[in-house]
Amino acid sequence: MKYLSYIIIRFFVAVFSLIPFSLLYIISDFIAFILHRILSYRSGVIKKNIEFCLPSASELEKDNIISKFYKNFSDILIESIKGLGTDRQILIDRYQLLNPEILEHHYHNQQSIVIYSQHYNNWEWGALTLGLQTSHHIVGIVKKISNEHVNNYVQNGRTGHNVSVVTMEEIEKLYRTNYEKPIAIVFIADQMPFRSTRNHDVNFMSNKVAFHKGAAIYACSKNYPVYTIDIHRKSRGQYELELNPICEKPKELSPIELTQLYVTNLEKLIKKSPESWLWSHKRFKKEIQY
Repeated sequence: MKYLSYIIIRFFVAVFSLIPFSLLYIISDFIAFILHRILSYRSGVIKKNIEFCLPSASELEKDNIISKFYKNFSDILIESIKGLGTDRQILIDRYQLLNPEILEHHYHNQQSIVIYSQHYNNWEWGALTLGLQTSHHIVGIVKKISNEHVNNYVQNGRTGHNVSVVTMEEIEKLYRTNYEKPIAIVFIADQMPFRSTRNHDVNFMSNKVAFHKGAAIYACSKNYPVYTIDIHRKSRGQYELELNPICEKPKELSPIELTQLYVTNLEKLIKKSPESWLWSHKRFKKEIQY
């Protein structure tokens, strides 16, 4: 069964690579309708998450966020599949880092950095394109897929072109590896911490919420400058990425203070475009009952 799943994914990657984006978004609209109106995919989780984070929103506003979320989620799904079979330069034209020069002085000083990201708009193309838009070698921290055939295929697709990935289970490997040039370590740190001992409780959307503390502890211990990378959608399949510094000298902060800076930026992004965040994840298991 696992190998069959792998074959099916390879089939869709091959097919989607031949379909123009304009047609793919018609398919995406159909998938979004099925997920929302027919299957009600994780509708209970989505509603509870939005109510927890945006309690003052009206019912009409919440319904509008939910409807737009399914469209965003479906777009990310088909874009992720298409990306694995698409030429990197085509993706870069659609996924442009606006200010890579902001990192150049770190690179020339042989200084590695930490980049915080989030499940906001299309985060998947980052592993495929960022290494070609930065001098730093990009190292992504990823979650291992349970299907080993799919995991190996996806990880191989993400690796190369000045990018490598390390799974959360192999995080110690990151600390032992000597890279040939300065690295930019990308932590997508907005999911629920997978261990209760590895989190900070910080202020998020007027609540105390647990967030991963590993990235902050690592940045503070190494004194690596910390940035966020914010992903803005211009139109369907067209994104602009912006690097924003949040701390040049992490040793001057505690890890919880650094985590709070990241979370405050995440909150700003969600308020700007709430439908763009991944509401379908059981993000708040510690804070609410699903």
